[in-house]
Amino acid sequence: MSVLQMGTAATNALFLEFILPGLNIEIRENTKMYDRFKTDKESVVGKYAVFKCLTAAPQSARPSSSSTLPTPKQGTYAEFLLYMKRAMYATLQFDGLAVACGKGKGAVMSLLKAELKGIGITISNKLNRQFWGDGSGRLAQLAAAVSNSVTATVNGPLFGQDSNGYTAPSQYLDAGMSVDVYTTAGVLQAEDITISSISKGGAGTDTLTMASAITADDDAYLFDHDTYASSQAAGTGVPMGLTGIISTSDPYTGITSTDFQNIDRSTYVWARAQSVAMGSVAITPEKILELIMEVEHFGRVGSLWTNEVIWRAMFKIFGVDVTMPNETALWQGLESLAFYGGRKGKIPIFSDSDCPDNTMVALDESLLTVYAPTDNGLTWIPGDNGILSRVQGKDELTAQLVWYNNFGTPKPQGLGRLTAIKHAAS
Repeated sequence: MSVLQMGTAATNALFLEFILPGLNIEIRENTKMYDRFKTDKESVVGKYAVFKCLTAAPQSARPSSSSTLPTPKQGTYAEFLLYMKRAMYATLQFDGLAVACGKGKGAVMSLLKAELKGIGITISNKLNRQFWGDGSGRLAQLAAAVSNSVTATVNGPLFGQDSNGYTAPSQYLDAGMSVDVYTTAGVLQAEDITISSISKGGAGTDTLTMASAITADDDAYLFDHDTYASSQAAGTGVPMGLTGIISTSDPYTGITSTDFQNIDRSTYVWARAQSVAMGSVAITPEKILELIMEVEHFGRVGSLWTNEVIWRAMFKIFGVDVTMPNETALWQGLESLAFYGGRKGKIPIFSDSDCPDNTMVALDESLLTVYAPTDNGLTWIPGDNGILSRVQGKDELTAQLVWYNNFGTPKPQGLGRLTAIKHAAS
């Protein structure tokens, strides 16, 4: 038996050289959304990102029948202001003896690989959900009051339902995660409760089994533990996601309605995305084309996204329509069902399990930006020795991962969504 001796300095070097690059690879492999939008760190000033949107172009461009040049007019700008959010925290923890005394060559590396795999999948799932969320941090909503019980039923505040199948209302929840429960008025009713198991009901609600009994009101919201504060202080909550950006109304932070990126979207049309209603019927190519045309007054649609249930219905519709064959199209290395329309011609339609139900979104990726203080996203909090710290009173080492960011757009009108889509092909 060989014994590998590693001090904290050597272990720190191993973490820096191996773990972070491996995490980035793992995350890209497990999410469709992560790392597909540009990162802007130049607009980030301290805890905020500040950037401007052109709301009215200069009006000096026009024909003239005289020799007098048109009177110049200054363009009109509005300033977007958004807070940097604590988008992701994670802790890698290792027993000191396991790290210092490995059995055989490569034992420590095997240990790191195993831990890396698990945390990479978890982070990628949460990042993808953040990109699709509305920025409120709400994961699900109780479908009925709970009185001193470990059993709770939930539906999803972002997800519709009908008799033809739909996205599971517990899609943003995982067994083993810890949640806080708040009323619709922001009153904390249960804190740091672990979800032991999830049973998908298939009839509009899913059943959760908690590790300990809770008492909570009907319609109370579930949040990731410790991501929501009733005071709504700067920096609390989770980053804005596509659902919050591609909307015609102001988003929520926790349970509180708030201006969209410091702009009252209910007042200013230029701060609203395009919205087309399907009308609770089977999705049609004509309505998709209507959505594309509305968006392309202000941008160029590069991809269309919906959930898996609706995507399967579209695949069936296109399969029987000889004018809409089931051929493929590419977008940023991804390949999916093609739709002909708009200025691009062949637009890919993708499915993503985290896309809210009854919805299709039209994206111009050039108008979506991740605002972050660093280029690389995930980074380390400094520890006692490089990135490593000793756990007080224990023979353990920890390394803290963090990602500060927020999601935004300088031109909401160049994005859009199709709403009220029926799940079935007919």
